[in-house]
Amino acid sequence: MRKFSLISLAMLIVSLPTIAGGLLTNTNQNATFLRNPARGAAIAIDGVYSNPAGIAFLPEGFHLSLSWQAAWQKRQITANLGTEKLFEGETAAPVIPSFQTAYVFNDKWSLSAQFAIGGGGGKCDFAEGLPMFEQVVAGLAGSKPYSLKQNLVGEQYMYALQVGATYKLTDNFAVFGGVRGVLASNSYIGALNNITVDGMNAAQYGVLAAQAKGAAEQYAAAAEQYAAAGMQAEAAQAAAAAQQYAAAATQAGTAAVMLKDYKLDCAQKGFGITPIIGFDWMLGKLNIGIKYEFGTKIELENEANNSENLATLGSQIPAVAIYADGAKVRADIPALLTVAAQYEITPAVRVMGGYHQYFDTDAEGGATAVSKNTWEVNFGAEWDINDKWLISGGYQRTQYGFEDEDMVDTSFNVSSDALAIGGAYKFNENMRLNFGYMHSFFVDHEVEAKQSVYTRKNDAVGISFDIRF
Repeated sequence: MRKFSLISLAMLIVSLPTIAGGLLTNTNQNATFLRNPARGAAIAIDGVYSNPAGIAFLPEGFHLSLSWQAAWQKRQITANLGTEKLFEGETAAPVIPSFQTAYVFNDKWSLSAQFAIGGGGGKCDFAEGLPMFEQVVAGLAGSKPYSLKQNLVGEQYMYALQVGATYKLTDNFAVFGGVRGVLASNSYIGALNNITVDGMNAAQYGVLAAQAKGAAEQYAAAAEQYAAAGMQAEAAQAAAAAQQYAAAATQAGTAAVMLKDYKLDCAQKGFGITPIIGFDWMLGKLNIGIKYEFGTKIELENEANNSENLATLGSQIPAVAIYADGAKVRADIPALLTVAAQYEITPAVRVMGGYHQYFDTDAEGGATAVSKNTWEVNFGAEWDINDKWLISGGYQRTQYGFEDEDMVDTSFNVSSDALAIGGAYKFNENMRLNFGYMHSFFVDHEVEAKQSVYTRKNDAVGISFDIRF
């Protein structure tokens, strides 16, 4: 049976779920986003993230939002490896917590803070491995059958704590300045073992390599003796046999090395700072919000207890080298510009839209090695049905900058169209519950040169409580 179960070791560093947003940025930092993603000009407590300058226009006093979200995602690669085969990775983030808080002191000053999972936030498991890993073993096996067992769990979290201040310059214009600290913490534990080609394991190929090497040496010695005796035909035959056995020894020796068990046990940690500025401009029924997040430099440092031969796999798949003990790996978060507007059609009906520009090509790190920058557009609407109930919906298009040459099994994204729906219930003037659901429709990306098709599936739900006192 031709079976290959090698999990992508490198995939896990970038595979964990961002419900929406850039390559390493979660923009769903409050569950309100799941009922309407166009929050860039909203005047609400979730604006601590999406429109921090707009906090200036909240009522005086203390505001707090406690949020929970859950997301489920599948990454799929359909590859032609002689026959068509589906490789599917499942990621789950059942608990994505966050909070936003603000204190509006007076008509001028406000302070705000938030905690959220700025990137990642779950586990990844590719039970059937990835095409690129199967191709390595298949190349070694040729037409022979091969098999491999695996087990691996990878987790990635980017904990983000943001603080800032908003100042109202005029009655209708406010500015924001703040900073976000990002702590990246990743963990990868697993094993690759019981690797065989044509029913033989590493030890058996080691024995075969030794036998072939011995035979090569014997024939080489015989060739010298024949040559010394003037028996040129016999010398040529012995020399040819020596070369054949030497080649067999090299091939078997390579298999003996490549088919050894591999152990991965690596933790990565790093820290970065993100400066943030924002502006909000109220023009009657129209509100405009602008935010710019500067690029965040993050260098991850490894603490690993890997098997010594893991570097051997890295010689075939360079991405594995990022798990070496003591290695330092860049994982920058790209800069982000958001521009948004909200318009009040009636006191009960609002429409809104926005644009996001991610500056991926200016960042360093494998996850942002793309040809073009990511951009997003979103639209939404809200309707206060009565004093208690609000319903809302929205749409977001995320266009990643991946060209064919950027699509690799260990790091790929495909563009998507996301639909959101939900609402809110106001218990009283000081407490509101938000709830929402978002489903993303991903575009298949076919790479003809690799005979592979890449896509994803994603669903998310969430609730948040907004409190004022």
